[in-house]
Amino acid sequence: MDKVELYRQFFSAFKELCASGKQPGSFSEYCLEHGVSQWQMAIVLKDEYQPVQTITGYRRITGKGLLYSKIYEDFKELCAEGKQPGTFQSFCDKQGVTRKQTYAYLKSHKLKVVGLPGYSRPTGYKRQQYQEVPFEDIIFEEAGFLPSTLDRVITVKVDGHVTVSFPSDTDICNRFFLTHQGST
Repeated sequence: MDKVELYRQFFSAFKELCASGKQPGSFSEYCLEHGVSQWQMAIVLKDEYQPVQTITGYRRITGKGLLYSKIYEDFKELCAEGKQPGTFQSFCDKQGVTRKQTYAYLKSHKLKVVGLPGYSRPTGYKRQQYQEVPFEDIIFEEAGFLPSTLDRVITVKVDGHVTVSFPSDTDICNRFFLTHQGST
């Protein structure tokens, strides 16, 4: 196999990995692992070469980004196998990084720990005491479009600070009066 064909196969393999979301790391590390010069890639492939940043699915990965990605993927695999190693924070601590350091990476890549297959919350974890209800449901219930029962309570949380609860069949006029009384 000649040099041009080798570089062509190598570059197309990297593009396919990026497109499928399985980017193995940075382009330079991938080249080093396979004994290919990243700097000669553009010279050898000429018109077939495109800048790495324009490859579909390519993510710029720094050394720390690669580390955080590996930590997340390892934790995800352990959870899927049913071998969850405790909390994500304790897992990060064992790897030598804090949860705070990985938070920016998780946020920028829209990744979450809660909801991973096989992940369970730690024992003693408090769930929120309220349930979020879409605003439309409250409006429809107030207008009488939804059935209300005595055991149903609507809890409204305003600006994340004030929580107000009232029975779902409360008269609209009374609720208006109570809100004005409580605000003075």
